[in-house]
Amino acid sequence: MPESPDFFELTPEDPAHPFGNPTEEPDYSPDYREIVPELSMTGACLPLIPTLAEKHAIRRYISLTCLTLLFAFLTAASVHTALTLLCRAVLQMRDAHAGTLPQNYSEIASAYINDSSVSSAITLISFLCGNLAAFFAGCSLTRLRKADLFRTRELSFGRMLCYLGAGLWIRLVTGYLGTWLTAFLTRAGVPVHETAVRPGQPGMKLAMIALYTVLAAPVTEELLMRGFALKNLSRVSQRGGILLTAFLFGIMHENPAQFLYTFPLGILLGYIAVRHDSVLPAIFVHITVNAANLLEICGWEYLPSETFRTVLMSASLSVLALGSVAVIYLFVTERLPDNTPYQSLRGGRVTAGSLMLWLLIAVHIGAAAFSGLF
Repeated sequence: MPESPDFFELTPEDPAHPFGNPTEEPDYSPDYREIVPELSMTGACLPLIPTLAEKHAIRRYISLTCLTLLFAFLTAASVHTALTLLCRAVLQMRDAHAGTLPQNYSEIASAYINDSSVSSAITLISFLCGNLAAFFAGCSLTRLRKADLFRTRELSFGRMLCYLGAGLWIRLVTGYLGTWLTAFLTRAGVPVHETAVRPGQPGMKLAMIALYTVLAAPVTEELLMRGFALKNLSRVSQRGGILLTAFLFGIMHENPAQFLYTFPLGILLGYIAVRHDSVLPAIFVHITVNAANLLEICGWEYLPSETFRTVLMSASLSVLALGSVAVIYLFVTERLPDNTPYQSLRGGRVTAGSLMLWLLIAVHIGAAAFSGLF
């Protein structure tokens, strides 16, 4: 018995959001007529199998998003390199007045920059420039209204506490897993790049790290990832947008242990941004989780070891208990959006056809390998 023609064509009630997916948040995804302009016509239908033109349009937005994220990386790297060279030149001119420079002066200058607050300041400025420049350029490139990223609906104080508990729980659990993975890779002879936030930092350097970790990084990363990128990658499917953005967020940290942490955290932050149609609650959760990590570092630095071990144990048990309740509650009461058949046929395979996506992944994997080796 032949299939009904209606099975192969969808006549949308809302041309801007044609898939009619009841599990998705209404009005979060950008207008689909930017991909299929013909939906503006009266009585227009959407075929089950996307046309070649529709596939090209979907890949165009994926490629523009990945190009913007690559631009953020290259801009940050360029600014970082330029500022590092400038600092070395200034140090060399200053020290040259004191006498003849030793042959290994370049190594001495590099060690001074890395061990002082200068390197942290350079990192702060570099990522601010890269993330913010990419955010504004990307929104302009994809005609995304920045005001649409801050609407914030249906967010209660209790739900915000639940998100904070889940975020801290993810940090705690994946932190232990990350420590185990790093130790395993090290024993296997695989070099793993260490993060910059660790005990024993000079006071000024720790202050610069705190400014970057608790303010600059969470705000600019969320604007770029859960703001610009998630909106554009959710044009076809909000579920696909959340998962792909979380994956890219993890890859961009260029560290296997951090991927264990940033990927599930990215899913939580993406869900929050979609659920409440705003990047603001995701920013707040990101700030809180990063602040908890920094407080742990400061505790080891400034409190007696035995005292802090007791404080850390109490805090960890509290987060484990309360966070588990929050995570279970979210699993029971909330879920990621599902895909309709129309969305599924416009999802994975079409996305995988974006060469810019694979280039972005390759660049960050290559940077991770370079950092680990050098």
